[in-house]
Amino acid sequence: MDDRSESRWESYSVATPENISFSYDVAGIGSRFIAALIDFVIYILAAIALAILRSEIQRYISDATLMATITAIYIAFSFLFYWGYYILFELIWAGQSPGKRIARIRVVRLDGTPASPGQIVIRNVGRLVDLFPGFYAVGVITMLLNDQARRLGDFAAGTLVVREVAQVSLSQVVNETGDSPVAPGAPMVNERAQAEAATLPVNRLSKEQRQIAREFLARRAEMNESLRARLALQIGASAARQMDFVVPVHPAQAEYLLELIAIALGQKN
Repeated sequence: MDDRSESRWESYSVATPENISFSYDVAGIGSRFIAALIDFVIYILAAIALAILRSEIQRYISDATLMATITAIYIAFSFLFYWGYYILFELIWAGQSPGKRIARIRVVRLDGTPASPGQIVIRNVGRLVDLFPGFYAVGVITMLLNDQARRLGDFAAGTLVVREVAQVSLSQVVNETGDSPVAPGAPMVNERAQAEAATLPVNRLSKEQRQIAREFLARRAEMNESLRARLALQIGASAARQMDFVVPVHPAQAEYLLELIAIALGQKN
């Protein structure tokens, strides 16, 4: 689906306690429908496989009581599988089901940080209401009536579904910017930046993530505008998620976050 069809839900802004303002792309009905459809197909295929397994087992059973027990277990498991499917994957994949991962969207808190286990459970239990009276009729209507495309489950849990930003590796930064001499890209350091940088939990970043951030800042001046923006968003999003921080979606915001990380790493050296 064309991204322009979701322009109504283009962005959502949030201000952090450190007075850093970020905005990020809200996942509209189109991308969420695609994700839900993929998850539904996966569920149906799994349900068919389970039904075939049940049928094969019952072929060799003649006892009526045992047959009824197997049927009861099958019904209970099918129910738990449907509701547990979303909860399990969103817990394991930090707000993503298989459908959401393919559609590149993710469940987050309203402040942009990762959703907690409790929030994931609440929003998925809320599906029971969103499903009625037809296939997600209440959920779709609710999404149309608010600017963040949130369904009732999201309102109950305090969550939001946003578009995902792709990951990037250090080799990508080096390969895509070439082997030309490294241009200076040191961040501007002032009292406000130092204070904001001091609040970042940069100790959560991996060694490679720290190298990527530094490499980007060193090479950004030699990049064309499109490449610079894309890499800034990718690197910034990866670092933000690792620090449980608001995920930036504007290139300037992403670069500012990377500058703060560089300052913070310098302070800790």
